[in-house]
Amino acid sequence: MSTPAVVFSLGFTYDWAIGGYDFLEYMDRPEAFDKTRHLNDEYKDFIDYMSNSEKSDGLFNAQSDLLTESDKEKYRQLETVSRDAGCPKYYGVVSFDNNFLIENGLMTSDGKLDVHGIKELGREGINAMISTSNKLDNDNVYWTGAIHTNTDNIHIHFSICEYERREDRCKVYRDKDCIEVKAFDKLKSKIVNRVLGSDYSRQLTELERESIKPALSSGYGGCAEQLIRLADKLPSEGGWQYGRPKMRAYRDDIDKTVDAVIASDQKLSGLWKQYNEMLDSRTEYLRKIYGEGERHLYATFKPNRLEDFHKELGNQLLDDLAPLAEQLRASALPQAHPSENENSEQFLPPQYDEDTGIIMDMPEYSQPNSFDEEYYNSLYASMDAHPSENENAEQFLPPQYDEDTGIIMDMPEYSQPNSLDEEYYNSLYASMDAHPSENEMWFDEPPIPEADLYPYPQEFHLSEKETKSQLRIEWSDRYKQALDLMYGSRTADGKELPKDLPAALELLAQESDSGNVLATYDLGKLYHIMSDENYDLSPLSEQNYIEALDGFEKLSNKQLPSWQHSYLCYRVGKMYDRGLGTVQDYKAAREYYEKAGENRFAYFSLGNMYKFGSGVEVDMTMAVSYYEKALACKGDMPFASFNIGQAYELGQGVKADEQKAAKYYAQALAGFTAIYEKSHEDSISYRLGTMYLKGKGTDVDLKKAEKYLLESADNGNNQAQYQLGKLRLAQDRIDEAEQLFIKSAEKGNVYSAFSLGRIYMTEEKRDDSKAEQFLKQYLAGSDDELGIGEYALGKLYLTQDRIDEAEQLLISSSEKENLYASYKLGKLYLTDRKLDYTQAVKYLKPCADKEDNEYAQYALGCIYLKKEHYDRRLAEKYLLESSGHNNSSAQLKLGLMYREEQKYRQSDYWMKLAAQNGNEYAQKILAERHEQIRMKLHLGATANSVMRRVCSNMQTKAQQLLAQVERDEQEQKYKQAISQTYSR
Repeated sequence: MSTPAVVFSLGFTYDWAIGGYDFLEYMDRPEAFDKTRHLNDEYKDFIDYMSNSEKSDGLFNAQSDLLTESDKEKYRQLETVSRDAGCPKYYGVVSFDNNFLIENGLMTSDGKLDVHGIKELGREGINAMISTSNKLDNDNVYWTGAIHTNTDNIHIHFSICEYERREDRCKVYRDKDCIEVKAFDKLKSKIVNRVLGSDYSRQLTELERESIKPALSSGYGGCAEQLIRLADKLPSEGGWQYGRPKMRAYRDDIDKTVDAVIASDQKLSGLWKQYNEMLDSRTEYLRKIYGEGERHLYATFKPNRLEDFHKELGNQLLDDLAPLAEQLRASALPQAHPSENENSEQFLPPQYDEDTGIIMDMPEYSQPNSFDEEYYNSLYASMDAHPSENENAEQFLPPQYDEDTGIIMDMPEYSQPNSLDEEYYNSLYASMDAHPSENEMWFDEPPIPEADLYPYPQEFHLSEKETKSQLRIEWSDRYKQALDLMYGSRTADGKELPKDLPAALELLAQESDSGNVLATYDLGKLYHIMSDENYDLSPLSEQNYIEALDGFEKLSNKQLPSWQHSYLCYRVGKMYDRGLGTVQDYKAAREYYEKAGENRFAYFSLGNMYKFGSGVEVDMTMAVSYYEKALACKGDMPFASFNIGQAYELGQGVKADEQKAAKYYAQALAGFTAIYEKSHEDSISYRLGTMYLKGKGTDVDLKKAEKYLLESADNGNNQAQYQLGKLRLAQDRIDEAEQLFIKSAEKGNVYSAFSLGRIYMTEEKRDDSKAEQFLKQYLAGSDDELGIGEYALGKLYLTQDRIDEAEQLLISSSEKENLYASYKLGKLYLTDRKLDYTQAVKYLKPCADKEDNEYAQYALGCIYLKKEHYDRRLAEKYLLESSGHNNSSAQLKLGLMYREEQKYRQSDYWMKLAAQNGNEYAQKILAERHEQIRMKLHLGATANSVMRRVCSNMQTKAQQLLAQVERDEQEQKYKQAISQTYSR
């Protein structure tokens, strides 16, 4: 395809005709379907035009494939109300290359069209754009569309209107009513991805997960020495996660090791080549679809995918490497568990408390031949089997206990208190606190006249009377007035001077026509501001930037006062630095900055190049050096002071020094205050507010912080609204925080959107619909590098029983190393809804190993005792680790495990600990065991008493018998004596 496969256009108007003149005749002109012209022509009745039977099979909308005449009349009535209320009407075209439709099954080679399929494309794309936009509310818009087939390219026309005007966007937004770029891009990507389908993404994911990652784990043989060296370098305390701050210093070594493993293994190298070829093929295909003008939609596809996957491979390498490092560092330690070694006594209590009533001064466990030990063992042997093996098991287990796994299902949240100031939420906020990057701050393109920042005598400026043929730079009154209208400003007494972009455009055009190159540059910038959401204005922006660069370069080659030559070199360098009017060229930018000589703006820009690695290696020493040069020049440069203060605070390029950091922060504060006295520009008041809020260059002063942040927030600064919202949260002023976050989120601040999502998940502000809306906004506008947005939305979906959606979000968050999401997934895979022990182990293991999560350790210990996953060593390991946190459930499980193994001393020790820590089931088992022992001892004592009585009776009878025998013997002797006497 020599032209883009899909062309998108979008515009809007406030005044459009409704009824009357037939739009069909108007649009039937030969140029009617010139995509670069027809959207800007005078509008007639768009409804009639779109639904004309010669062009279309009729209008469709979000619900219906075909609107009736009655429906169209209702839309005309709605449009009349919308137009009278001052609402804009958005109109656009999605034009397809017919060959593209044929390739993707939406059109046959003989011209038969899948009308319903194309309508679905339009429907999904338009709805996605509306949902993504911060300016349009789903419940406040209606739209219509139609497929047109009477030209060489099949295309969809659509229009969008609002029921009511909910806000004056001309005051709230810099670009007024223009649809945001991100929303328009969402329409584009939604339609293109819907056409292309999911086969490619599935194939790519399968190659990553099912081929390359397993091949990496089995391909370490050729890099053994390198792997051992890496293991020795890594922190000995563990916690090896690629994305963690402490691992930043090792990422280069990790990446090189991954690359070395890939290169050393023939199979893996082949897979990696196949993977890159697939990415190149996709990038090229997307380029053909979107066209060269939409580079941001295709050029970043491969590098972003490679970066994400390389992080995954780095984490897999670290996971595989951990056991090796553990083996190397622990090789001198005994491998058996201490309970099986000679020194096992150190893990057992010296004796039982007297109140247990079981055994005192128990003999050595290794000598069970004493009577007491044998008797004790016999008592255990006579007791019932483990409760989980009997029919009445539930009497020993809590209601939420899973009989199959032995795991308590209702595990606590993983470090997730319900309050808004929870630890991880605060850490997230901390990561959002950084100021906008320097290349986004206003000082690079000040909204106040640069003459005020560059205080040279006015007589050095070239005369305004010079003709256009002679180029010049001049801060004339007309130019200053144009800037006031372009940016808006505030007087010293607080009076607001509102923005007026059309008036600014007119003045800048006049000034540019007279030869003022400064105005030509700002024309380019103004067209860029207005074309952020308006595709047709970007060529005008680029054209003016090209003319401005040409003018600056020509003037820099003339014989001018030294300050003008210096300033012009700085401006040319900045345009090369930014890629404005030319291809981005850091080398040329640096050369012009250096030509500028003693110029604080140029020095500061050079410092930023070294700070952010723009065309050079990151070198904070050089960055600080240039910031210091900027301060040495004539005139204040508070931004350089702030950056030096930050360098001393963080120890970047200089030795950390709190006193010097405070000194430079104080200089910056004074400089910002001086600028503030001249202009109450919202970004300066925001900077002052944050410095007082955080105590940079001053003591923390919440009163002043509130003053400046409130002023900046009232002037529409969404960063200030966000920071002030956070401050209101800390003050427990939830309603005020909510309103500030709403205003900020409406201007695209994704952190405010996230904050709103969290607020609407709290008990006092529970609103699932709003929570979902704002969390989706955060995800749409953020790369969600930490996975916190996906985690929060997944957690919300779990409460709504939207299990499949929650699962996918949590998996994505977990892949970004969010352990909160991993823990949630592990819990999910232990429920009947998604029962999968293998997956549970996969997601619980990082929580147990890297964050020492006692609940994950307990769950893993239980899983490893199951028959199909049995691993006695791992079960004992994780249960002992969890028990070390005084987890009574793990202690109970250990006690039961040891009892089944007839290790009664260990069993009784852990059972007793569980009972002491409040485990009612351990207490019940011990109580019943004590009762059984007491009963058996009582039976033994009773038996002894009976035996004693029997023996006593028998003894008496024996004595009586003996006495009788003696009497009998005496009687016999007597009889014998008598007999002998008579015989004589």
